[in-house]
Amino acid sequence: MKRAVNLRLDESVIFTLNQLANELNTTKTDVVEKALKLFSKTTQKEKNELLQFAGILKNSEANKLLDDIQNSKDSKDFELKL
Repeated sequence: MKRAVNLRLDESVIFTLNQLANELNTTKTDVVEKALKLFSKTTQKEKNELLQFAGILKNSEANKLLDDIQNSKDSKDFELKL
């Protein structure tokens, strides 16, 4: 079940949204949902690439390590169990 959500968007974004919906013959909701999923997937991939290329951390470990670093930028103390 979908819920209504109110957003404030720039006119240029609204124009692009309308154009995409028309060109793809779909709804604006579908365009926004697909865009958010792609953005989320891309962001998560970028977040993990740095640590995963070394091959020493699992996906969940890499996520936890990056979250710890981001949550405590001033403090460099964290525990890494390999």
